[in-house]
Amino acid sequence: MDFRNRHIDLVGKQYLWFGISAVVILIGLFSWGFFGLNEGVDFKGGGQLKYLIPTAQRPKNGNDIEVLDKARKALESTGLEGLRLQITGGDTLLISTDANTTQGLDQQQKLIDQSLTPQFSVPGKDGKPGEVKLLGRDMVGPVVGKELRSNAIKGVLLGILLIAAWVFMRYNFGGNGFRYATAGLLSLIHDIFVLVGLFALIGHFYPSVEIDGSFIAALLTVVGYSLNDSVVIFDRIRENLRERRHDPFKKIVNDSLLETMSRSINTGLTVIIMLVVMYFYGGESIHNFILAMLIGIGTGLYSSIFNASMVLTVWHDWDERKLARAAAGRASSREIPASSTLPTTATKTPSSERSVNKAPSKSRNRKRF
Repeated sequence: MDFRNRHIDLVGKQYLWFGISAVVILIGLFSWGFFGLNEGVDFKGGGQLKYLIPTAQRPKNGNDIEVLDKARKALESTGLEGLRLQITGGDTLLISTDANTTQGLDQQQKLIDQSLTPQFSVPGKDGKPGEVKLLGRDMVGPVVGKELRSNAIKGVLLGILLIAAWVFMRYNFGGNGFRYATAGLLSLIHDIFVLVGLFALIGHFYPSVEIDGSFIAALLTVVGYSLNDSVVIFDRIRENLRERRHDPFKKIVNDSLLETMSRSINTGLTVIIMLVVMYFYGGESIHNFILAMLIGIGTGLYSSIFNASMVLTVWHDWDERKLARAAAGRASSREIPASSTLPTTATKTPSSERSVNKAPSKSRNRKRF
């Protein structure tokens, strides 16, 4: 897949690309505002119970889905819905609940024990199932969850600002570092809003899709990946600007995009293919992370090609219009005084000449007399 030397006008459709991004962001903001974020235990607080899975019923060949479906059906039969189930180490079942008090977690634990006993308990000597073995339990209070949420927001903002500062220093040639940093920053903000908004929309219909610690890790990874792709395009634009000083700026940007598009698409598709495989065969414990990476890599690939570079062209067009208005203003200011002074000089010149001619005649008359 090679886009070099092809007559594809990407820059000419820049407002179409901006429009697509705006629509997706608005859908996400609408979902975020009306549905809210489906926060996990890490942020909203809650409890987590750890159960030992009997040897005979542990996942075989890494097939966690069958065991998790079995446990979820057992819990839903007693009215326990919306719980998050994970398998770690191949022998431990983690159940996350929204109970943020000890009393609430005790009540849920009793119901969970009753639900899992027929499916996961070890039979006794009499052949009857015994109690499910609880390995331990943890709780995250609302205060801790609030602190984690605050730290996550600060971490994301700090990472974005440091990245923008690095882009500014890297491209600060001819005083253009600020516009490259702004273009990269807007691209990153686009990716964040799309990812968070779509997670809010998906989490409304699928409660298992939550905003948790793994989502923050995926978000930071997406930010770094998206900027890396934008930097490759910016580098090519800078190289072409040095070599083709007399070509129009839009043509240079368009050609630079076509020259780097194959690299961007091939790299992005390679990552997306592996993420899809991991989503279906990696187990439920990493579903949120993989889903966030899939959405983020896709939107980062789009914003690097169709948003970041287009911001540069829009900025350049705005500068050209500003210079044209300034030049027109200077030209009009030179024309107005010239037209207003010409008649006055034409009328004054004869009178001055007459006065000059008369003066010598008087002096000559005096000398004669």
